[in-house]
Amino acid sequence: MRMVMKLLQSVLFGLLLLLGTVQIFADMISPSHNCPKPITPSHFASQTDRTTFDRQVGAYKQCLSDFINEQNKEARMHSEAARKATNDLKQVRT
Repeated sequence: MRMVMKLLQSVLFGLLLLLGTVQIFADMISPSHNCPKPITPSHFASQTDRTTFDRQVGAYKQCLSDFINEQNKEARMHSEAARKATNDLKQVRT
């Protein structure tokens, strides 16, 4: 029974260590958008080509806008977490 408990403790410790390491590396990676930027042709052979390009530009702008909004949302969440932690720290000091 003691051997099983020791093994279980070792496995749990390893899992906690692994999860902590994953969290550390997750914040080290700076996000970037993966929006495909349309290539501007030197001229448009037809109105259809121009319309297609305009649609691609619109999709690119929307993709960038979605990325910016998501990053701003994440930033607000991080700021709120930092504010709460700061308040907790102030309560501990007083």
